[in-house]
Amino acid sequence: MFFEFNISTQQVKIMNDNCYTYGDITLGKGNFNLPPVLIGTIFYMGQTIIERQNPSIFNKEKAKKRIDFHKELASKYNIPEMIEISADDSKSIVKYLEFYLDNYDPPFVLGGTFDARVSGIEYLNERGIKPVEYIYNSISNLKNSKEIELIRKNKIDSTIILILGTNEMTSNQKYNYLIKKDPLNKNKNLIENIKELGVKRIWIDGGVIDLESLANTFENHHLVKKSLNLPVGTAPNLFLYRYSSPRLNKKFHTRYRRASIMFISTWISNFIFYGAIEDAVESFASTYQAIELKKVTQNKNIKLFDL
Repeated sequence: MFFEFNISTQQVKIMNDNCYTYGDITLGKGNFNLPPVLIGTIFYMGQTIIERQNPSIFNKEKAKKRIDFHKELASKYNIPEMIEISADDSKSIVKYLEFYLDNYDPPFVLGGTFDARVSGIEYLNERGIKPVEYIYNSISNLKNSKEIELIRKNKIDSTIILILGTNEMTSNQKYNYLIKKDPLNKNKNLIENIKELGVKRIWIDGGVIDLESLANTFENHHLVKKSLNLPVGTAPNLFLYRYSSPRLNKKFHTRYRRASIMFISTWISNFIFYGAIEDAVESFASTYQAIELKKVTQNKNIKLFDL
């Protein structure tokens, strides 16, 4: 005898309303109940494993070791993860993607310059990787006609909207960036127009310049969560280079600051670009600690950091 468990259409709808799924990765949206997806970037400009004179050449052994370690930490702490493949030129991105797909399975984030993304998508199409298997990072507006055509033609399924602005940009201004109607573009807002290109799943990256902009980004997370039911996150550590003091141990001083920012970001983010993949240790450990504390506060009905 056996029992058959059937998931109703309504149950599936509720699941889809609360999250996006990519393989075995679940990304929360409209809530902060799930652990954030931690995203580490590899093949970024200046990374030591890449030859400076010819970035298409890189140390594959070291690259694999760093990606494996990132994934081991994710498994150890039971935190969802992705890798962002970055590149500054159209030739290198193909080599990086080839390496990654020879060793790992999707999903992943496709980053880098626009030219690199164009070549990357061409290679992914040739390899048979479907648009639902990666996330396009990123689009900020609809001014680039080539980018619009790239997204439409290749039926990009998921893209990240990066909110561009100054460090004085308030949370309300960041929110209006997304929802303000554009009279020159069908009188629809940025999100609506991107969906018209065929994009089904949109992530919102608040854009960080300095510590003040990070605070405004976090407040914007709450606005998006409550009103738009979309996943929100950012790269919270981008401002850290400003705080490196020659009087301190630069390496460890920055690591401790990163850990503290990751802890706070975990509380109100669905995804976090923690930065260079070499920063995985403190990023995963800090996120895990935040998740555990959050569980305690929820079990005891203690309200912290919740607006």
